Amino acid sequence: MTYLAFVRKERRLLTFAISFTFFSSFGQTFLLSLFVPYFLVSFDLNNTTFGTLYSLATLTGALVLPYLGQWIDRVPLRVYSMYVAAGLLIAAILMSISWHVAMLFVALIFLRLAGQGLSGHTAQATMARVYDRDRGKALSISALGYPIGEAILPSIIAFALVYLHWRTTWGVIAGLIAFIFIPVLWSLIKSERTKVVQDDEEEAASTRENYSAIFSDPRTFYTIPAILIPPFWVTGLFLYQVSAADDMGWTAAIVASAFIAFAAARIASGLFSGPLIDRFSAQSLFPILLVPMMLGLAVAIFFSGHWTAYAYMGLIGMTLGFSSTLKSSLWAELYGTKMIGTVQSLFASIMVFSTALSPFLMGWMLDSGYTLTSIFMIALATSLFSALLSCRLFFKF
Repeated sequence: MTYLAFVRKERRLLTFAISFTFFSSFGQTFLLSLFVPYFLVSFDLNNTTFGTLYSLATLTGALVLPYLGQWIDRVPLRVYSMYVAAGLLIAAILMSISWHVAMLFVALIFLRLAGQGLSGHTAQATMARVYDRDRGKALSISALGYPIGEAILPSIIAFALVYLHWRTTWGVIAGLIAFIFIPVLWSLIKSERTKVVQDDEEEAASTRENYSAIFSDPRTFYTIPAILIPPFWVTGLFLYQVSAADDMGWTAAIVASAFIAFAAARIASGLFSGPLIDRFSAQSLFPILLVPMMLGLAVAIFFSGHWTAYAYMGLIGMTLGFSSTLKSSLWAELYGTKMIGTVQSLFASIMVFSTALSPFLMGWMLDSGYTLTSIFMIALATSLFSALLSCRLFFKF
């Protein structure tokens, strides 16, 4: 089935999924970073204190995510999606009335959990379970909400902050969630009759048995490094690459403009990878996941010039776009769709832990005298090792 025919036939569920990935932006670092200067002034915090709060909020969400994520396997989708949307609404309301740092911390936990974690999880788990032959296309289309949010929301929020207090801005966000996001979701999903796995011995294993099955499968350990490497290094590199860009001969303006190449490549690779997954399977394609990222790192290491920033960012965007489609499809192929929510939430939690550690490691390396080039070389070496390990899914050696 072509993309256009597939979208026409499945526009209801695809719109549902894109809505979730788009609104997940309100819990993502790229958008929350716009409010950081206001948080520091309003709550009399320094960068270190806020960074600690943010990391603790992220880790708290990561701890809860496996438990809450598995319930998408056990309750009707229309019920589960409303709970997630309500969590995002509560987060925005708490942020708009946060007059104490403790309330700010609670709001950050809800934003990171409901926004970064459960919103994307709901969209991807739904696509992976509902669709079989067209799973790749469904996942690639649903993931479009991420780059769309990255492309348009920062400018809108920055404009709003010029004229509105930051708390008022969060009040407007809460209004958008309450009066646009939630009603649209309900209209799309109220008649959904997707089969739910019942929590009994005949139709579903217990959570402990599911986890045991996951970690007793040797394929799990062939996939984890390759899954974690892109978000781990990208989080740390993107956080510090502007301040360390002089090492590469880049300017802050060049790095900022290179994000256009990053977003465009992420969208293109996500859409292109969907039909490939449907045709060849996620397991067959998984070993090439890190190839664009390794090429981007190699370009940055061995070549010079402004063009290398665009090539580096574009190639990394290709890997992230491919990954957003590939992961959920891979979980469905390896572990089946009955416990897709359990599997996906578990790996999402592990990923969040890794991205929480990355900024600390990158900061320590830069403070210890590592250049950006040397960090790129370490990233390339770990990516190559992870890619070779992932080949065990395809090659038997």
